[in-house]
This record gives sequence, structure tokens and C-alpha cells, in this order.
Amino acid sequence: MEGGDDKGSSVAGAMRSRETFAEPLPYRFRPKEFPVKQMSLSVKSRPDSQKGTAQSKRLRRDGFVPAEIYGHGETNLSVSVPAKEFARQLAALKGENALFTLTVEGGPSEPLVVLVKEIQYGRMDHSLWHCDFLKVKMNEKIRVRVPVRVVNAEACAGAKEGGTLQHFLRSLEVFCLPNQVPEQVEVDAAPLVIGASIHVSDLKVPEGVKVTTDPMTVVVMVAEQIAEEVKPVEAAAAAAPAEGAAAEPEVLTAKKKEEGEAAPAAGAKADAKKPAEKAEKK
Repeated sequence: MEGGDDKGSSVAGAMRSRETFAEPLPYRFRPKEFPVKQMSLSVKSRPDSQKGTAQSKRLRRDGFVPAEIYGHGETNLSVSVPAKEFARQLAALKGENALFTLTVEGGPSEPLVVLVKEIQYGRMDHSLWHCDFLKVKMNEKIRVRVPVRVVNAEACAGAKEGGTLQHFLRSLEVFCLPNQVPEQVEVDAAPLVIGASIHVSDLKVPEGVKVTTDPMTVVVMVAEQIAEEVKPVEAAAAAAPAEGAAAEPEVLTAKKKEEGEAAPAAGAKADAKKPAEKAEKK
């Protein structure tokens, strides 16, 4: 996948390797010598007659996922992917990076090596709805997003002291060869104290991998938990109705006085008219 953020699911990579460090470090990474995990999948080429909304719905009913393969300035290739097999592989990868080798029935004679660029899911049943694959060449660098996972959150020193562990960055963009793509970046939260944070610039990646995400972006931090002041809030809440209750009667009383003053005046005019009328009759 190339360029901006992916809206679908990023899929996955190599066997995880854990190293032992002399000192606690706020990061982990897959060493370069571990190759990216590769998955194989057989797909079918889709002719123009099988494109469109109605045809895509029919494909899904028949157990296939409409997909597009593109990259390297070549013409897009429309394919149908077996939904159950693809879903099984995605579930096994658990959101990590991987290379897919696609054998296209009715398409190119040579298998295509691709990365998942974007996956769309149905709104109602969350089933696989559509997929975009990006063609890659093993000797050309690509931009991909790598998942960022926090480990040892339950052992975070700052959380034990009453702080709150906050995870901000969920994926990291890197630029490297396809076989150098890290499966994921693990951030170790255990040594973090209250007020401590880890930025992108603090992360270490294998040689040959360039991080393109803003180095000042915060990955995780431990914030101090602000205690709630109950008494002042309760006092303010209790004072608010009292002030409102005092304000309304004042307005209403003023209106009543004005109405009361206006009424006698009107009555006086009426009384003044009655003697005048009697005088005319006489």
C-alpha cells in the first residue's frame, strides 16, 4: 500500500521474535533477518460483464469478494476472491503485515505479489465487502503502515502509581523493501512513569527501514489522573436553583406591579366617563 492512511484492515507479517535487552527499552521490533510472512491465494479474473453493483452483489451471494489489483502504473485488474479462505487468512494474521502471492485464473500467467491496501466491510453483518491489492516488486521500496501495539500495560509503573496509560498512535508508516516490512512495532509500557511519553523518534526499527511518520507524534504516554472535586460541584449545583428561584419571582413581581398600577388607572378613566355620561343625559 502506498501513500496515505489505509481505511481498511492492514494485514500481516512474520513470526514474532522477542529479544532480551540488557536494559528495559520502550520499544520492540522484528529483526531484519526474519522474512515477512507470505500467504498464497487463488483468485479469478473478472471480465467487464461481471463489474457493477448488481454483479458485485451476485458475487458476494456466491461466496466471493470483489477486488482490484493495481500498481506500477499498470492497468487495474479486477478479480474475485474466495471469501471464506480470505477471511480465514486475515483472521490468522491478526492485523499484521504480510505479502500475498496471488494466482489469477484467467489472468497473468505469473503469480502476482501484493499487499493489502484497503479492505471494506459490510455495515450490517461486517462481512468482507471489497478489497484493494497493491502490486509490489521485491527490489522496489514501498510505503506501508505497521501496527503499533502496547505490551505490558498491566505492569506499567505509572499506572500502578495512579496514572492513566494512553495509547495515541495505532499504526506507523514506514518506507522499505517488501521483505523488510516489520510485522509490527511493540511498545513496552512497563518502565513508563507518570508524565513519561514515547514519541515516534524514540522508536527503533531494523536497518533499511525508514519511518516516515512525524517523529514528534506521541505514541503512548502516562497522564496524571485528575481527582474529581465533588464538594465544590455539589455546592455550585445547589446554588444554581436558589439563584434561579430568586430571579424568577423578581421578574414576575415586577410585572404584577405594573399590571396592578395600570388597572386602577384604567378603572379611574372608566369612573370619570360615567359622571360625564350622566351629566349629558340630564
